Amino acid sequence: MSDHTNSSSNSSSSSKNPGWAGETGAFSGLSEADVRGTGYVGAQPKEGWPAGGINAYPYQLAEKQPDAPLFEGPYAKRLERILARYPTKRAALLPVLNLAQEIHGHLAAEDMARIAEVLELNPATVRGVATFYTMYNKAPVGRYLIQVCTNIACTVCGGDDVFNAFLAHTGTEPGEISDDGNFTVVDAECLGACGFPTVVQINNRYFENVNAEDVPAILDRLKKHGVDPTDGKGAGPAAKPESAADAPPPTPNSNPSSNSNGEG
Repeated sequence: MSDHTNSSSNSSSSSKNPGWAGETGAFSGLSEADVRGTGYVGAQPKEGWPAGGINAYPYQLAEKQPDAPLFEGPYAKRLERILARYPTKRAALLPVLNLAQEIHGHLAAEDMARIAEVLELNPATVRGVATFYTMYNKAPVGRYLIQVCTNIACTVCGGDDVFNAFLAHTGTEPGEISDDGNFTVVDAECLGACGFPTVVQINNRYFENVNAEDVPAILDRLKKHGVDPTDGKGAGPAAKPESAADAPPPTPNSNPSSNSNGEG
């Protein structure tokens, strides 16, 4: 019993890595890309997957097109595939909101009006749903939306310090866009990863076990590599680093708790 406990403790400490807490069980030789399946998924086409395909699409991309028309070109096909998955247009409201945010980066009043028109809904219904969920941005954000969990588990483990460190190092107040356009920092009520506090969600990807001293390295990594430097292809086998500063560039997080939106 004692040997097992010590072994588990040592494995946990050696797997600390923002965005990937590590596989410390029988499959410890697998990389993050192997476990997430990002190498298998590959690049996700803008027009979506055929019915029955993978249904998790990011809705908070670094690259945004705030002036692009909604639901045209490949996104028209994507909309068609989304609607085909549901018995009514109203039932498709959440994934259609996701798609609009993926394109524009936030949901303006004009976006909600357009969605209401496409789904044949009252505009107030669309606004009511969009404003209920914090996952939808109602104002523009930076390339990287940094959400720091400040719920009980993360607060006990320094969540407030992490939040304040992100604000200090980006030179912003909560919800503001940094001068370079890269960052917006907000606090989150709970990100559902209480086993890896403090957890930080950046766009669609989770960074786990973050301490305040990790923040400069994470921001530097975002500037150099972005959230998805491998373009969905995975990073391949790699040794688990000891600290955030030694960690390789992050690979995509396909955790359905953070980015699944029911698209087709």
